[in-house]
Amino acid sequence: MIWVVLAGIVVLVVAYLGSLYIQGEIRQMVRALRWVVGGLLLAGGAFSGLRGQLFLASLLGAGGVGVLVRGRLGPIDFGSGLSSPNNASTVTSHYLSMRLDHETGSVSGRVQAGHFSGRDLVDLSAEECWAFYIEIEDDADSLALYESWLDANRSGWREYFASEFGMRTGDDEGAGNHRSDAAAVNGIDEAYEILGLAPGASADAIRSAHRKLMKKVHPDAGGSAFLAAKINLAKDLLLSAAQSKR
Repeated sequence: MIWVVLAGIVVLVVAYLGSLYIQGEIRQMVRALRWVVGGLLLAGGAFSGLRGQLFLASLLGAGGVGVLVRGRLGPIDFGSGLSSPNNASTVTSHYLSMRLDHETGSVSGRVQAGHFSGRDLVDLSAEECWAFYIEIEDDADSLALYESWLDANRSGWREYFASEFGMRTGDDEGAGNHRSDAAAVNGIDEAYEILGLAPGASADAIRSAHRKLMKKVHPDAGGSAFLAAKINLAKDLLLSAAQSKR
């Protein structure tokens, strides 16, 4: 009877992992494997210990603890250092919450204050996009984030705003278009969110996340100078904090 129960559990686990793979939730699948593999190793260690095979039990137990606690089994990574199964970074300001997908480089945003609070940016009409632009023009961080989203999702928006709504661009003599290239990172917690890392991530994980993100948002690749600056600042802050703990 026990073998039937175990077989049923195995089938359910495999089906669950398969569904995650089909849905493209690779990061979540890896994290699920972390618990499955870690649990199996600990169970094998306990079983070996009961049979008096103490050396084997210690090896299996150490492997299980390593997988569950550190997310690694030798060179195999079970999602250690990642804060989100979808492998994404979050940057916030007073008006906006922006999400950068590490795999695709896509940038999405949601309004969290003001007249359009609760709306996804992609759902705003052209007139609403302009109205939101005017609403947040005095908030440099929000405006820079919004322009990053427009650059990634609304090609030619500056020219359109200029022709349809009279926005003055940087090419207009004596004019400013309300843009701001200022970037700042407000503490360790925000730095982890920007890089998509869990608190306590290693220096190697920080550098790896930084390299991966910069490939997506670097201005030379058509990305956002503001987001690139935020990512660089986040990396420097976390590496400095990690160095000071040594």
